[in-house]
Amino acid sequence: MAVCLISWNTQAQERGKFRRNPKINQSGNNANEGPTTKATPQPEDEYEVETSNLKFQSQFEPVKPLNPVVNEDTATIDEGETEVVIAEDSVLVADEWVKAAEYFVIWDARTINPYGLKAEDFDEPVDLKLYDQAANRMWSAPMDRTPVTSHFAYRWGRWHNGTDLDLETGDSVRSTYDGMVRIVAWDGSGYGRFVVVRHYNGLETLYGHLSKQMVESGQLVKAGEVIGLGGNTGRSSGSHLHYENRYEGNPFDPEHIFDWPGAAIKSDHFLLTASAWSHIRGKSTKSEFEAGDAPKAYSRSILHKVRSGDTLGSIASRYGVSISSIARKNRMSTRTTLRIGQKLRIK
Repeated sequence: MAVCLISWNTQAQERGKFRRNPKINQSGNNANEGPTTKATPQPEDEYEVETSNLKFQSQFEPVKPLNPVVNEDTATIDEGETEVVIAEDSVLVADEWVKAAEYFVIWDARTINPYGLKAEDFDEPVDLKLYDQAANRMWSAPMDRTPVTSHFAYRWGRWHNGTDLDLETGDSVRSTYDGMVRIVAWDGSGYGRFVVVRHYNGLETLYGHLSKQMVESGQLVKAGEVIGLGGNTGRSSGSHLHYENRYEGNPFDPEHIFDWPGAAIKSDHFLLTASAWSHIRGKSTKSEFEAGDAPKAYSRSILHKVRSGDTLGSIASRYGVSISSIARKNRMSTRTTLRIGQKLRIK
């Protein structure tokens, strides 16, 4: 199976894509149960990958996380143009092939808010299904205990766009719902080490100030799966988790959904209306963390994991670069023998 990545006008394409709460038919086992053996179905379509920067075909193995080849290196802020892509690929989720484009329409692994949509323009109510036990789609509190140290609020001329939950450095932080990791990044002046997960119901959750990130961009995760360890990185005055809920890039108070500090979810549904953003009327929409304000991209390096049959020539052709460029970036000769599993820096 190959993947199609197409540069797109994000504002025009993202608007309303999640408002119909796409239904993904899925069956599977609970995380605690052992795997069952089934014949693996085949994806329906084959796509080619072509973006403004990369031209290659990428083969994904059905039982592995999406995009095991390209990883993000997000050590610095990139002031250049954000590349936003559409990912039209088939992903094996609980023994069913589903089209990633149906629920991951805009995919940007560098930018917290790539959508360019204003919360003030939101005018349609959306019924978000938060969990569904019959479909084995569960929920989880981000931590075992969730004592609140700071609420979603306006302070010092900026918005604190999430809830701060007390923890000890090294405590496990878990994904709230099933979904796919979109961003694993570093923001030294704000979130520190953080993770953004895109969920099937259209929500995104952000987990900030982590001491360690334990997932990769493009990785499928289940509700309750550990995605990182709590910490005190970035602009933080003590160990805690900065937890955000976002819809189409716009943050809203997680306490609309959760009952802190009891770590309880209020309902299996949440009716999202314009009132979720009524707090910004007449006030600045700036976040206290600059990385959350507008689409600013993080710089990335593209890494390739060598597989059986790979050569420097085939890798260079796949990514549209020269053999000498790969050799120079990896401080190796153009005649070096590659090892299976070896990671090569491409860009």
